[in-house]
Amino acid sequence: MSTPPNSLNTSSRLPAWADEFARRYRAGEASHFLLYHNVYDLNRSRAGYVSLLTFLQKELLGTKRIVCYNRSEGLTFDSDETLRQFIAIQRVADPFLEPSAATQLPRDPAKALPMIERFLFYADKVAVIINFVETILPAGEMSYLSNDERNALVTLQRWMTNSRVLDSDNLVLLVAESVSDVHPRVRENSRLAAVRIPYPDEKERLEFLSENIRHYPMRMEMHVDQLAAMTSGLNFIHLRSMLRAAQLSDDGLTFDDVRQKKKEIIESECAGLIEFVAPKFGLDTIGGLKAAKEYLKDIAAVIRDGNFDEAPMGILLSGPVGTGKTFIAECFAKDCGLNVVEFKNFRDKWVGSTESNLEKVLNLLQALSPIVVLIDEADAALGNRDSGGDSGVDQRVFSKIAAAMSNTENRGRILWVLMTSRPDLLPIDLKRQGRAEEHISLFYPEDEQDRLEVAEA
Repeated sequence: MSTPPNSLNTSSRLPAWADEFARRYRAGEASHFLLYHNVYDLNRSRAGYVSLLTFLQKELLGTKRIVCYNRSEGLTFDSDETLRQFIAIQRVADPFLEPSAATQLPRDPAKALPMIERFLFYADKVAVIINFVETILPAGEMSYLSNDERNALVTLQRWMTNSRVLDSDNLVLLVAESVSDVHPRVRENSRLAAVRIPYPDEKERLEFLSENIRHYPMRMEMHVDQLAAMTSGLNFIHLRSMLRAAQLSDDGLTFDDVRQKKKEIIESECAGLIEFVAPKFGLDTIGGLKAAKEYLKDIAAVIRDGNFDEAPMGILLSGPVGTGKTFIAECFAKDCGLNVVEFKNFRDKWVGSTESNLEKVLNLLQALSPIVVLIDEADAALGNRDSGGDSGVDQRVFSKIAAAMSNTENRGRILWVLMTSRPDLLPIDLKRQGRAEEHISLFYPEDEQDRLEVAEA
């Protein structure tokens, strides 16, 4: 492979994911890449903040002839010269092709992919970008795929194994928001390199806000540093939308506006998969349960002081119905001083949807951290290792959640609080050290003093 353009070396001005892509491309690691997660956000370029496709064309692909394809727009090109060469190669590959047919470019994948293949195989310095690839190669059992989807799947697999492509300087970029939505035979292919585009971190949000606030003059209750810290989990498009809305408000941008806007954006993005919780009370308002309160207060103090290495990975609250497990969990979360979200029903009846929903939630939790995650009725919500006749969905859900809970990089950043009245039904893997490692049992008031405290509270 030849070396990509010099712009790839300006790592100080390009996102980290772009540097990773350039490094793996220069090393000849793969000719096919899957870009996923925050793919529909703006990206920092030398010309400002631009969309992903513009960023790829202007910053990373240099002098390559670029062909873009999605089911809605069909085939588009970076220049008229690329279009002319594309049509010329179609005529060479099929001499009996009518000129009018060559210029009427199809939108249907069954007709467009073979034309792209000819250009990819027989032209030099070509970059193919397939956007919304999950609509062409959806995840699911092979028996559920249509004939056109199976043909598209075989086509992509042939591209990844074709020696002509491997020996050339051509490459294919697949773009999808959720990697779980893409068929596993493509996303798990060893010849495909996956590059995750993350949500902007606090430093990147601060840089974006500092540059854009001057374009939206308004009154703000907070300093720009505080605003950058408060907006974890939001991307650049969300931030720009927030600034534009605040500009039209008589009160400007307030703390309550930011919290409410963030809640609305994230809950709408997750389509009911999670819900923001705003606890009103702390542990001091709870009557009784003295031992449990003191224990939780110690953990909350550790988190507030920033001693994340001493914080538990997770907490299991168990006890009979009516002992206040949910309420004490919310009070504990308030004392921690962190954002709080609660898992909703992420399971779906469609093949692959449950895993896709869970991946979206877990990615969002990473962006929102530090955060407390509440899971009520954990024994039913988290599944187990038994498939139970659901084609292995429970097993895959359990595996993903168990892996997320045991990721030591999340210690002090994502605190899992599981609540259940049947801890015996919760898989032992989730109750071990390194996951829900702190176990707290709650019971009904045992004496008159406890009942008096509850009544007074």
